Amino acid sequence: MDEQALRVMLPPEYDEQLKKQVMTTIEVAIKEARRQTAIDSPWLPSKQAIAKWLELSPGTLTILINNGLPIHFLPEVDKAVGNKREITEWMLKL
Repeated sequence: MDEQALRVMLPPEYDEQLKKQVMTTIEVAIKEARRQTAIDSPWLPSKQAIAKWLELSPGTLTILINNGLPIHFLPEVDKAVGNKREITEWMLKL
């Protein structure tokens, strides 16, 4: 059996429209993924997120916190958050 690839030939104006539509779809998907993961946020919303971002175990993170790693505790909601810039600056001073 001889297999041939399916080819679709579009007029140039449709080809350009299709390219633009594909690019728009990709851009929207990337933007939504960044929003959902909060990758662009300067804040890490939990100790677990901080440990994951630093690629540390929770125990090692606790040791660093006890040695001055800048963490913000929110007692009203019993939560700890970290600022990426502050943590990075602190880590670079070690």
